[in-house]
Parts: sequence; structure tokens; C-alpha cells
Amino acid sequence: MITLSTLKQDLEFSRGLGDIIDVLKTTALAQFRSLQLREKINEEFVNDIESCFSTLRLIRSNINHPYFFAREGKARAIVVVASDEGFLGGLTTSLVNAGLDQRASAEDEIIVLGERGARYLEDVNADFTLFPGITDEINYKEVEDLRDYLINGYRKGYKEIVIVYPEFISLSSQKITTFRMLPYQGYNRAKGPVRALPEEVMVEPSFGSVLEVLVELWMGVKLLEIFWSSKQSECAARIMHLEGSTQELTQLNRKLTFEYFRQVHSLSDKTIREISVSRNLLIKSKTNIG
Repeated sequence: MITLSTLKQDLEFSRGLGDIIDVLKTTALAQFRSLQLREKINEEFVNDIESCFSTLRLIRSNINHPYFFAREGKARAIVVVASDEGFLGGLTTSLVNAGLDQRASAEDEIIVLGERGARYLEDVNADFTLFPGITDEINYKEVEDLRDYLINGYRKGYKEIVIVYPEFISLSSQKITTFRMLPYQGYNRAKGPVRALPEEVMVEPSFGSVLEVLVELWMGVKLLEIFWSSKQSECAARIMHLEGSTQELTQLNRKLTFEYFRQVHSLSDKTIREISVSRNLLIKSKTNIG
């Protein structure tokens, strides 16, 4: 049986832990709100880039470039967008498992963002390349670092680049999404049918150079979108995990409080009974003496 002093210590610790969780939850909510208020990526800009790809397709109906068709017999790059932060529930585990499920051979390279994902991969003895987790600022430098690494790897031999990330749906819902970045598959994403060119289009300085720049620009914007969605999902998952912890602590506090006062009342009853018995014995002894 737990002693009364131990119950009191457990109750005080639980209440203190609840205060800490409330502070963490408030911080996460403020961070999430800050992300929501930031200027979002212009979708029209993304559509304009992809319209350029459609124009290039019209100029050359059969673009014989590695960016646009799958290559056989080469390794894949699987990018897992995890986190450096804690209190994410099972989100990091789900992301890493989804990334491992994408691996078709031992030659496939797993690239993980964030220390949390790296620790999980170490636990399962999987080889990986580590990149820092996404910062709160989501600056374009971290996007460029990953993009340049992937493009260089694709030029040297990747047959495919796959991004596994948590897509933000709502505060209470995140979806593990797998997006194939290269080879490029977005010819027909732009709305409306592809129309014939009204007049001759000149591509300067060369078709290949324009294509290279467009792919780099498009990959940067797509990675920025993915980082944005991942960071929102991370904040939302942390908020929901902390909220779940708050509810569990509330239930625990009720049980501890009930048990504490039950023992206090039990001890009080015992003390009252002992005093009552002692008083009766004292009265009885005085009566016998008289």
C-alpha cells in the first residue's frame, strides 16, 4: 500500500508536470499560429513554372532528358522529412517506417532530415545520410542545400527521388505522403488543355540550359512547399500529443487525489476511534477505582 507521504509527493509532482506541459502546449500553439500567419508560397508561381515545362514539351514532343524518364538499374534516393524536436507522438516513427517501406534494394539511399529520425534508423541498423531538421524560420538556404545534393545525386546516378513527409491536413490530422520528385511527372498539372503555340518560341541560351534552370527552380519551390507543410504538421502533432498528455495527467490527478483523501479520511477515522477507545477505557478505569 502506498503511504500517505508518497501519495502527496506523487500528487505534487503530477501537478507540477501538468504546469510544464501547459507551458509547452502554449508555446507550440504560438509557434503554429506564427506559421499560419506567414506569407504562403504563391501557387500561381508554381503553375507558371509547370506551364513552362508544358511549353517545352510542345517545342519538343519527345524530351530525351533524364529529368523526364525513369532509368533502370540505378539506386533511388528516399528523403524522409522528420524532425529534431520531441513530443511528436508516433509521427516520426510512421515517417521513417514509410521511408523504409519505399526501399526496394540495399543500394537505395535513405536521406533523413532531423535527429529523431536518425536515431530511429540507427536503432534498426539502417544506413542513411543525415541532414539537419527544418528550422522554425524555414529559410531557403536549407532548401537549396538539400536540392543541390539531390540534383547532384540524380546527375550521378539516382534513377528516382522520392520524398516522404507529413502533409498538413488540419490541426488534428496529418497524412504521411510520398511524392516522386524526379523524374518529373507534372506536365499536365496546369489547368486546362495544352494548346498549340500561337507563334514560334525561341529558347535562349539553349534548350538544355533552360530546362536545367527550370528543374532547379521547380525543385526548390516544391521542397519549400513540403518543408512548410511538414513544419505545420510537426507543430500540430506536438499540440495534439501534449493535449493527450494533459488529459492523461488529469485522470491521474483525479485518481491520486481520491486515493490521497481516502487515506486521510481513513487515518482520521482511525485516530478518532483510538481516541474514543482510550477515553472509554479511562472512564471505565476511574469508575472501577471509585
